[in-house]
Amino acid sequence: MEAIVKKHIAALLCAALAVFTMACGKKLGEGCAIAQQDLLHHRFVLVSCDGKDFSAKERVPSIEFNEGLHVSGAVCNRFTGQGRLADNMLVVEQLASTKMFCVDPDLNELEQLLMRMLSGGAELCFNGRNLVIRQGGHEFLYKLGDWVR
Repeated sequence: MEAIVKKHIAALLCAALAVFTMACGKKLGEGCAIAQQDLLHHRFVLVSCDGKDFSAKERVPSIEFNEGLHVSGAVCNRFTGQGRLADNMLVVEQLASTKMFCVDPDLNELEQLLMRMLSGGAELCFNGRNLVIRQGGHEFLYKLGDWVR
């Protein structure tokens, strides 16, 4: 019974990602304008990266956007930096992070990839509930996970 439920949940996640990706268009800039105020004071939790489910991890990675587009979050390590948003492209300059090694190899790889994407600039798409961060063929899907609603 549990296996059937997991298959249904996986199928629903895949369908939601497909619909969201289509809504954002092939190129994120098409019909997916995002402004700094859309992100401010929001926290997002990771659902998947490149189609791989991360929502069931013991420590679910997150990203937050605060005043002046200050970006912070956590995978295994906490990270922080000053963001700049232009034409749906987010660049987090002078990204700082704690330096603990992730025991979970999937999270370790994910963290390194996210740091490269944020530092180098990544395209964003936001529909009010979900945030996609995309660069170089990689795609992170986050859902809104504000501390207070």
